[in-house]
Amino acid sequence: MSMSLALVCPSMGGHEDAVETWQDTISKPWPIRVLDETEGDGAGFLTKCERGWRDTDAKVVGFLHSDLLVHEFNWDERVLAEFTKPEVAVVGFVGATRLADEDIYKIPYDYRQLARADVWSNLTDWQNHGQRETASRQVAVVDSCAVFVRRELLRRVGGWPVGTYPNSSHCSDLWICCMAHRLGLRVRMVGVSCTHRSGGKGDAGVRWLNDRFGRDGDSAAHRQAHELVYEDFRDVLPIHV
Repeated sequence: MSMSLALVCPSMGGHEDAVETWQDTISKPWPIRVLDETEGDGAGFLTKCERGWRDTDAKVVGFLHSDLLVHEFNWDERVLAEFTKPEVAVVGFVGATRLADEDIYKIPYDYRQLARADVWSNLTDWQNHGQRETASRQVAVVDSCAVFVRRELLRRVGGWPVGTYPNSSHCSDLWICCMAHRLGLRVRMVGVSCTHRSGGKGDAGVRWLNDRFGRDGDSAAHRQAHELVYEDFRDVLPIHV
């Protein structure tokens, strides 16, 4: 079966440099949709992800952060090659083989029990995150900077958890990967050369989060999202592959 790809960028601005690198390095002119609303309900990360996959019929939808620069030519071919295996449902550029501590649910809750361990990537600063992987491997979870999802998985789970989880990127990666594991599907990472500038949501993003979650809204969304993952995925956590 031929695979098709669509790229979605849930942006609050500042995406131009990143999108240019995607356009310059993909092997085919796959559609790239930038959703850059900064006001109202439509500005939320999960809302944009939901719109992005609903508005395309591509077999695979990639959700890429607006500060992710891709340096490797024909990286899309490597991603789609993973999806030729029917058991693969999620692929990313940064992955960890362990999600959650062994003692989760055995001791009082702490969000750090949901930490990732044994991280692999081909980021330009991979040393700051874990170990280097230029090939590919099975992982427990991928990082939300680049998440490629089989459309069929999103259909089966009813799309992204808009209205249930905080409308931000926090734990969106944990959520989709845990859903895949719940259904007996696999998560993979490919060591594509890239740079994740990270750390900045921009002024518009900070204001939007504060408007919805109160003062220091980013921290509040982070806290709420981790608590929900902790409660929702008792049947699959911890995950070690």
